Amino acid sequence: MRTVISVVAAAACGSIALAQPCEPSWDYAVGTPGASSGYVGALTIYQGDLVVSGSFPSMAGAASTQFLARLDRDSGVWSSFGPGLGSGISNAFGTSFAEMGGDLFVGGFFADAAGVPDTKSIARWDGSAFHSLGTGWAFDSVNAVWSLLATDAIDGQDRLYIGGGFDNIAGQPAGCIAQWDGTTLTPLAPTMTLVGINPLVTAMTVFDDGQGGGEQLYIGGRFSAVGGVAANMIARWNGSVWTPVGTNLTPRLATGEIDGMVVWDDGSGPALYVGGINFQVNGVSYSVAKWNGLTWTPVGQNLAGRTWTLAVFDDGSGEALYGGGTQASVGRIYRLEGNTWVMLDGGADAQVVKLLVDGSRMYAAGSFTQVDGLATGRMVERVGCGPVCGCPADYNGDGGVDGSDVEAFYNDWESSIGCSDVNQDGGVDGSDVEAFFGAWEAGGC
Repeated sequence: MRTVISVVAAAACGSIALAQPCEPSWDYAVGTPGASSGYVGALTIYQGDLVVSGSFPSMAGAASTQFLARLDRDSGVWSSFGPGLGSGISNAFGTSFAEMGGDLFVGGFFADAAGVPDTKSIARWDGSAFHSLGTGWAFDSVNAVWSLLATDAIDGQDRLYIGGGFDNIAGQPAGCIAQWDGTTLTPLAPTMTLVGINPLVTAMTVFDDGQGGGEQLYIGGRFSAVGGVAANMIARWNGSVWTPVGTNLTPRLATGEIDGMVVWDDGSGPALYVGGINFQVNGVSYSVAKWNGLTWTPVGQNLAGRTWTLAVFDDGSGEALYGGGTQASVGRIYRLEGNTWVMLDGGADAQVVKLLVDGSRMYAAGSFTQVDGLATGRMVERVGCGPVCGCPADYNGDGGVDGSDVEAFYNDWESSIGCSDVNQDGGVDGSDVEAFFGAWEAGGC
């Protein structure tokens, strides 16, 4: 059994080292009973609760949880959210979440949110009710949202970026990508093209490639051009123009697609990691690749399947890159060790669609019914050995003291996990909030 040393800084800036025997493990409670059918494909933490979406008809038998549900992580009780999403003309599912200005946005392919008009495939929750963004999409249309991202990194203004499969929005031509500024929907490209198959935007993130352009919006999916600019599966937006991203990442088939993105510094500098299916690096097939601002390089071996999701998680032994997908050879949930993908414990018995990291927890969701040989209903939680608690001001350990530390602290504090016992008195209460903000406002420990 590994021993992890957790260092907790007190409000007075001292620290105490605590030896904690620990081995990362699976917690099946979140998926017991979980969803009995369908899949879970989207996860987020909102107001301290775990909120999930997907194609499931209900969650843990709770009423009005079709396609959308929330878990009170303190009580372990599932309940409806809003009260949920309406069925489409054929199937329906949720794909993505984003939070902006305290509101939660949900995207997917569904008829409406809680019956509110003009909430086809995307809706805004203000804490008490759903609202329309004004897409104008008809009930019987094929318009779908596959990815959402809220950020102010591009021009300093909060914006919600909407990616999916649509050719119009708010009465304007739109090539699968648009933005919402809190009031107005605006297409970011009038067209998106791909010969022989409908284009899609399935993943988004913000990345500074170190080449002088600053932070830019990166979109991934399946396409060959955005707004007339040639770009295979991935493109970037600087707030004014679209540009391609390198030349040596190419689709192997027309269905070549990027489905997952994450930014990570493995010690050699920040890089953008992408996962998907049917793509090549320098003419050789791989499942994951990374962009360092100059070129694409392969990551690990070719897994001969789809990588749906990527995440960076520290289980107490240091950060590592994790992936989830369809590849039985690595158990459909896997970790990069050296430059080799390795099955995480006994793996899952069906595809893993989404990974969500929340402090010392990593949630996995998909269509699986077993993980490491034990039953679980489409979800499971990886419990790490806790963060290495140091300076309470830089709560998330990203090297800066800003609003993201407040959010990270409150996420842990509401569930009494992680480093939330800031003053180390053995309990998590209001005194820890006071201790945290004392350090945070001072900008240090």
